[in-house]
Amino acid sequence: MRLVSKHMKKTDGVESYFNGKAKTYDNYFGLLYFQVHNQITWRHIEPYLPTDPNALILDACGGTGRWSIHMARKGCRVVLLDISEKMLEKAEKRIKRESLQNRIIIKREDITKTSYPDETFDMILCELALLFFENPDTLLKELNRVLKRGGRLIISAPNRYVQSLVALPEKPNLSDMENALDILLRKKYGTMPENTKVKIYTWTPDEFRKMLERNGFSVEKIVGKATTMPLRISKELFTKKGGSKSLYNKILHFELALCEKPDALALADDLQAIARKPLG
Repeated sequence: MRLVSKHMKKTDGVESYFNGKAKTYDNYFGLLYFQVHNQITWRHIEPYLPTDPNALILDACGGTGRWSIHMARKGCRVVLLDISEKMLEKAEKRIKRESLQNRIIIKREDITKTSYPDETFDMILCELALLFFENPDTLLKELNRVLKRGGRLIISAPNRYVQSLVALPEKPNLSDMENALDILLRKKYGTMPENTKVKIYTWTPDEFRKMLERNGFSVEKIVGKATTMPLRISKELFTKKGGSKSLYNKILHFELALCEKPDALALADDLQAIARKPLG
């Protein structure tokens, strides 16, 4: 089932970017980086899925529906919400191929101002979306509003420490050092490939936790994703498809050994929080 909401903003840079990337977007997930990243992500989603068959999950900014499909296969009812029409068109085709139309509702609207009543959802997933919000509080306030009391929010954010270090070449000059420092101090932002108008916003682990807390969430856990990439393993390797299965398994084991250690969070390319909306 597919719905278009009245709560839509005019097309912006992010929507245009993803409309343009929709056809090839899922190709990224065959790369070694995302094979490992996705395993860690799913291992910290699956244990928190609601067991009540009537529970409803919001896949916020869910794009082509890969996580919606994973959750629906487990018997969950999911609303897949995104602002990109082309991404949702691709999701619709995938959902039909999987015969999951009775478990996934597709809805196109602005995530910062949804049409849903207060406390609609039992769980919310927001993966790889927060990085596009210059003012993340607008997103988090809305997610808090539509999440039921006691419900969980699982959300990711890029780590600014790693982003600033990645900006340094192996042999930096003065300009390189100034650029990396500007990223670290939030004087400069990264951008998406092929579109320098779409900025990427980042947070330190402490900023991420405090941001969730000031928007009414109680943080249960923050895990790190991709501590081996991009700082240690070369881009040439982690952007390859296929490759050695045994090497992939060793990298994954290394990542899993680190991902839940609080004192290793600063090393991770991405941060994933499991947070709860308090009952009281």
